[in-house]
Amino acid sequence: MLQALLARGGVSLGAQELDQLWRYYVLLHLRNPDHALTASVGLQDVAIKHFLDCAMVPDFVSLPSPLLDIGSGAGFPGVVLKIMKPELHVVLAEERPRKAAFLRELLAELALSDVEVFARRVWAQSPLDVSAVITRAVEPVLTTLMRCRRFLRPGAAAIFMKGPSVDSELRDAARRSRDAYVLRKDIAYALPGTSYQRRILVYERTS
Repeated sequence: MLQALLARGGVSLGAQELDQLWRYYVLLHLRNPDHALTASVGLQDVAIKHFLDCAMVPDFVSLPSPLLDIGSGAGFPGVVLKIMKPELHVVLAEERPRKAAFLRELLAELALSDVEVFARRVWAQSPLDVSAVITRAVEPVLTTLMRCRRFLRPGAAAIFMKGPSVDSELRDAARRSRDAYVLRKDIAYALPGTSYQRRILVYERTS
């Protein structure tokens, strides 16, 4: 069923990747009561709203490495992107202890290498050396841009996975971060076979 749900969205994975996603789902379902990882753990919801949503990102944007996933939570999107793109070096930033513990257990269960858990709050002075950050509906765009402005070098990317209603955030970011970032991409799309509308925003650090 997992394979069929992902295939409906145009995502075709090999046997190893499908096995990893299935074991990911099983552990998520098992640990959710104690770790409060996600509001829904039904297979269809997880497959579409989490796995498919994250797996579609490489169709729209290139993913530089190392890639920092801010507010990773249960590993969305960072762990799914690592499964999709094994060559990526991924840093999962998650300050909440129970979720960080789940991420460590998940990485061991899936035998994923070149992935680390940064179990602290990401802020301007964080000792991070990355080529891009990605975040999935964690906080307003401007807040993340300012959070990363000290450690993102010129040319680095800030990628946002958002719902459709972000125009006010875009205006705020344009007004208050124009000296440091420029919006390079704003892509609107729907998850295939569903009514879920999504937006991907890509900012470039300019100075």
